[in-house]
Amino acid sequence: MKKHLVIFGLFIVFVLSGCSPQHFVKKDPDSLTLYLRNPEAHRVQFAASVDHFTLHDARQDDRGIWEIKVPAGSELKYFYIVDGQVYVPECRFKEKDDFGAENCLYPL
Repeated sequence: MKKHLVIFGLFIVFVLSGCSPQHFVKKDPDSLTLYLRNPEAHRVQFAASVDHFTLHDARQDDRGIWEIKVPAGSELKYFYIVDGQVYVPECRFKEKDDFGAENCLYPL
């Protein structure tokens, strides 16, 4: 059992130590918390359909993971601005926006 935990722990360290930004979402009953791992970034902003793509500053923790929380309740289309550049992370669902680019889509 301990051997499996050690292997799992090493796997998590390996996954979280990659160079490319990683993105994941945690769903609570009334909110979604979105995380973007990018320790090299100086500023990360988040824009979503929930408030007509108004930019919001994400908070960075000491591990280089940026976090933003939004209300749950309807389908969410979103993207990030990382150091002034649009960034659409790897996500399960995407859709074209009105400008020919893509947004991530979180269906509820």
